[in-house]
Amino acid sequence: MNKRSHFMLAAAMLSFSGIASADFTNGPNPYDQGFGFDAPHEASWGGWTRGDAGTLYAEWDTFFDASYGTATDRTAAPDVGSANIGNTYLGWSAGTFAAGTGNLYSFAVPQNYNAIVAGSVGEGPVRAILQFESWGTEMNYSAINLNGLAPTFTEQTYFQADYPSSFGPVDLVQFLAYWDLPAELLTYNFSFGSDAHQSLAQVAVDIAAVPVPGAVWLMGSAILGLAGWRRKQYSTASVG
Repeated sequence: MNKRSHFMLAAAMLSFSGIASADFTNGPNPYDQGFGFDAPHEASWGGWTRGDAGTLYAEWDTFFDASYGTATDRTAAPDVGSANIGNTYLGWSAGTFAAGTGNLYSFAVPQNYNAIVAGSVGEGPVRAILQFESWGTEMNYSAINLNGLAPTFTEQTYFQADYPSSFGPVDLVQFLAYWDLPAELLTYNFSFGSDAHQSLAQVAVDIAAVPVPGAVWLMGSAILGLAGWRRKQYSTASVG
């Protein structure tokens, strides 16, 4: 099956279910084997399926969809898929723009992003997950927050030097962060950013009530938190 056929199949699946793992518009598929994104049903941090009751999901691959709409027009509604969400969009700072690829880019000014997700998952505890892909300048990892809180756990799950892009060879990074919270929030505001010359390619957010006793959940979070954040590097030979 060629790439166009893969794209048409993905589009059909999205229109049928409202849930998709990724689209193929923009760069490599981050859910392919050897890349860094995970869907919750197959992830060590997850254990549920997108669209389940008690879960929220929103994902962006291009940032052209202005259907959310604000006075600044620097926002985009989720374009890959979403589930169970209310008022949800991704916004970016002045001087950052959607390039022809659909990525967000800035020539000169720092790039700041906010992924805003609203919806209810029921009583806590809650785990909130942010995954993003960036090209070129890396994120300021120490400044990634959810409603002002630092992540419980972070992992740079994929790194590729000299990824061929419209800007020339760049570093491609796929990154995971999650937060363990004692209760759900009214609105989840994931904030992250970088210096100029970053191309933001994809953002995925998953939020779910954690269906295990609180004491067990807290113990597991403490153990995982000891790991801090990790960085893995993979061969780039098989990546087109």
